Amino acid sequence: MLVSGCEQGSKEVTVTAESRRELVLWDKAYPRDLKDRAPAEWRRVPFTQMRYYNYRFGSTGDGEIWLSVVPMRAEDSVLQNINRWYNQFRMPEIVSLEDLQQEPALGTVGYLVEAKGTYYGGMGADPKEDSQMLALAVPTSRGLVTIKMVGSPAEVEAERQRFLEYCKSLEITDVDSIKRPEEK
Repeated sequence: MLVSGCEQGSKEVTVTAESRRELVLWDKAYPRDLKDRAPAEWRRVPFTQMRYYNYRFGSTGDGEIWLSVVPMRAEDSVLQNINRWYNQFRMPEIVSLEDLQQEPALGTVGYLVEAKGTYYGGMGADPKEDSQMLALAVPTSRGLVTIKMVGSPAEVEAERQRFLEYCKSLEITDVDSIKRPEEK
């Protein structure tokens, strides 16, 4: 049997501005160079292959918010992706982006998408009745950035403003412009 314990250290350490090291390239690296600032009310959960940032929200933690980046393979990639979201709610597809509300994000604007009903998320997940989606599709030079929130209508509405503020706060950081230690 192994027993271990912790003793309170007798050494006191004081950190001053002079004793801090300079930030290096990897201190400023973010998934796909996208930096986020999530509200404290959201609980971060592990990322997945497609979800660079992944959160849960709501009283039961069933609400989901995630950010993904997908390649823009065709001129209508934004429209195709938005129609896929509408299909997840069995809603009719749209033929144009013109009627969608636009919201600021990443130094440009994205298309705000809303849907209510039964959510068919796919990938073997059971359908979720009485769901609502609020999503933003932002075309950028790096691909289509999508931020999607799905949960109960009451909880999605309660998080609407935080979601929009989160989208506005996203930044693209260009790691190529950060000086590497050997360049200083």
